[in-house]
Amino acid sequence: MKILTLVVTAAVLVAGAAAQDVYTLSDGTPCPLAGSAKGDAVKALNRDKNRFTSPQAGDVDTSVTLAAMLSPGDDEGRFDGTRAARVVGFVIDVHLGGKETCNCEATDPVDRDAHVELALATDAPPNQRVIVEVTPRFRLKELNQGVDWSTMTLSSQGPEGIKGKWVEITGWLLFDFEHVDAAENTNPGNPGNWRATCWEIHPITSITVLDEPPPSVPLISSGLMRELQGVHARHMKRDPARRKAVAARIEAVRAKIGQDDDEEIREGR
Repeated sequence: MKILTLVVTAAVLVAGAAAQDVYTLSDGTPCPLAGSAKGDAVKALNRDKNRFTSPQAGDVDTSVTLAAMLSPGDDEGRFDGTRAARVVGFVIDVHLGGKETCNCEATDPVDRDAHVELALATDAPPNQRVIVEVTPRFRLKELNQGVDWSTMTLSSQGPEGIKGKWVEITGWLLFDFEHVDAAENTNPGNPGNWRATCWEIHPITSITVLDEPPPSVPLISSGLMRELQGVHARHMKRDPARRKAVAARIEAVRAKIGQDDDEEIREGR
């Protein structure tokens, strides 16, 4: 039965390869680059999430590292979302993304993103991790090259799995403003933060497994990172103007997203 399911899934994926700007879900539904979003802001964000071309060498911002992405501080303008990055990190977890508007709220795992959580310490808690994502369009491209980027495979202990390994990830930079209230850098000290930053590599266009981290990669302990993040949070806590600015930005983002898309985003974490 498993073999039959894989064959059927592969057939569906290949059938959807004709027009990459419109991805065909496993149930035959076409999903455009803007997904099922209703508002202009989320439609534009989804188009970036669903980019289907790989970056060229000149697109890669070589100043972007995982340490730079994790660095505490208000980071909304830190990088350029039209550029790409190549970072090295340890894969803490790989899991299935939610029912998101970028994927037309698809329910089949093959049509949903794989969320990869990268860190510089093997015991990093959620608010010290950077989210990078495999999208259905790039999963399809890899499958057509004989490479399995399914969430199940990437999260496995098999040779194609990446969980618990050091990897080099290449892909497009994206600031996912939908999560400004749940990231340590944009909402410091919030006990519900489940990520370090809203900056992502999304979509991932290349994954290389490493035997060990290169000497140039700083291995920042979770304890040291916690102290650095604590300084950022304390500065914000002591400054009423900064607290007000954080609250205002979160409110502005929610207004930009709109109620309909916001409900779907909450479900699609």
